[in-house]
Amino acid sequence: MPTRLKDVPLFQGLSEGELGSLQTKLREKVFEKGEILFQEGQCCERVFIVQSGRVKLFRMASSGREQILETLGPGDTCACNPGSLTWHCLTTAQAATPCTVWFLSRDEYVRLVQTSGKLSHSLNQLFAKRLQTFGTLIEEVSLKDVEKRLVKFLLDMITQKNGKGDVLFIPFTREEIAQRIGAARETVARHLHQLKRAKLIDIKPYQIVIRDRQGLEKILTDK
Repeated sequence: MPTRLKDVPLFQGLSEGELGSLQTKLREKVFEKGEILFQEGQCCERVFIVQSGRVKLFRMASSGREQILETLGPGDTCACNPGSLTWHCLTTAQAATPCTVWFLSRDEYVRLVQTSGKLSHSLNQLFAKRLQTFGTLIEEVSLKDVEKRLVKFLLDMITQKNGKGDVLFIPFTREEIAQRIGAARETVARHLHQLKRAKLIDIKPYQIVIRDRQGLEKILTDK
C-alpha cells in the first residue's frame, strides 16, 4: 500500500503545516524492478523515502557477489548523516520490485534536520535501528556455516514480528535471501528443503512456517 507522508517514521511528530511545506519539496519518481536509484561511490545529492514497493541497498563483494545490507519498504528511507561535509553513497540502491519513491534534495534534508528537533530525534532513532540491523548482519555473515546463517535469518525475522505466531511471511526471493546472508541461491534452496525434511519448517508460497523453533535454535548452538 502507498504510504502517506505523515505515516513515514522519519516525519513522525511534524505538524500539518510542516508536512505541507515538506510535501512541496519532494519529487516523486517511479522505478521498474531492477532499475538503479543510485550507485555506490556516486556523490549523494538527495535522499529518498519509499512510498510503495521495495528497494534493496547492497554492496558488491570482491568476489562479485551482492551483499544486501537493507531492504527498504513503504515509509523507509536511505537518509544518512546530515553532518557529513562530503557525501558519497556507500551502497547501491536498486528497485527490488516496481516502486515509487519521494526524493528530497540534500540541501533541504540538511536544513530540515537542523531546524526541527523532532526530525533530529526521529533520525537518531532511525540510526539506532540501522546500527542494530548491521550488527545482526555482521553476526550472520560471520557464521561460516550457511545453514546457521539461514536459520539465524529466519529466527531473526520471527523475532521482528514480536513473537506473534510462527507463520513467517517472506517478501524476499530466494536470491534476495542468498544475497542477504552471503550465499548462493542454490545453497539456500537446498538448506531450506533440508530443514523442511527435518520437520523444522514448512514451505508455502511466500511463507515459511516455523514448526520447531527449539530445533532451529539448537542448530545455532551445535558446533
